[in-house]
Amino acid sequence: MNCKTAKLAIAAALICAFAAPALAADQVKIEQPWMRFIIKATPAAGYLTVRNDGDKAVTLTGASSPACGMLMLHQSKQEKGVEKMQHVAGLPVPPHGTASLAPGGYHLMCMQPQAEMKVGATVPVTLKFKDGQTVTAQFPVRGPGGK
Repeated sequence: MNCKTAKLAIAAALICAFAAPALAADQVKIEQPWMRFIIKATPAAGYLTVRNDGDKAVTLTGASSPACGMLMLHQSKQEKGVEKMQHVAGLPVPPHGTASLAPGGYHLMCMQPQAEMKVGATVPVTLKFKDGQTVTAQFPVRGPGGK
């Protein structure tokens, strides 16, 4: 293989390597995102629907936002009449399916809301998936009743 052919082969490999994640990211969509904010002294909660248009399952494993000191994936559950929250490692999203993060179930827990977290604002949230892809969406901030 001569030098010119080797350079073309490397260029083609790099294009393929960078194009594959871009194609995968286009298959994951964020729908109806929003944050529920009460007061700065309490955690805020993030809700959304993750839609997977791809042929393979994806797993949501975490999130980050400059509007939160820490952002974690949690699930609320009723146990013996008491609602409990627990950290979860991941939320699978089936191929050509959805997963909902909604009040009373899975949600993003925003610890230490920052100054930009206020009703009427919009904050960026980057969702992280097991396969390494990330998707960033803008989350409108609403009050306690979701308004």
